[in-house]
Amino acid sequence: MTTKHICPRCESEKTDVLTRSPVPGVWEVYHCGECFFAWRSSEPDFITDPAKYNPEFKLTREQLDHSGVMPTVPPLLRRA
Repeated sequence: MTTKHICPRCESEKTDVLTRSPVPGVWEVYHCGECFFAWRSSEPDFITDPAKYNPEFKLTREQLDHSGVMPTVPPLLRRA
């Protein structure tokens, strides 16, 4: 059964598992589709629990709506 996680930073439910540990069940990395925050399940609860996440680093829906566009990663330059 898959448990949906709430983003600690913006409290969105639009999260997904990004990757899992090579040893099954040790840790997972989650990613928020709203604010692009990523966190590991093995982090302390002040990182993983939205209620304990530092309010100085929280983002509101309004802040996200008025933030700039995420820049794209430029293509890798190849050396000749």
